[in-house]
Amino acid sequence: MAWSISISAEGWQDIYEACYACEKQFLWDALNESLNQNGKPVLHGSLFDKLGQDTLAEEVYQTIILTNTCDNGSFSYWIDPKGYYKVTPSALS
Repeated sequence: MAWSISISAEGWQDIYEACYACEKQFLWDALNESLNQNGKPVLHGSLFDKLGQDTLAEEVYQTIILTNTCDNGSFSYWIDPKGYYKVTPSALS
C-alpha cells in the first residue's frame, strides 16, 4: 500500500542524503523510469557521461518530492509513480 509522504524536515534531509548515496546508474535508471511513466522524454544515453552523480541525485530528490509517495510506514520513498525505484534512508535500514 502506498501513502503520501508526511515526515519532518529531518526526514527530508535523510531522503536527500540517501539520494546522494545512490550509485549513478541507479539514479539514471530511476530518473528515466519516472520520466517514462510521466509521459516525458527520457534522457538520451549520450548524457550519462556528461551528467554528474550529484546532478542526477538532485533530480531524483526533486522527483521524490513531486511523486510524494512512500511505502506503508514511510520506510522507502518512491522515485517513479509506480514505485519500481525507491530510496531508503540509511537511518532506517
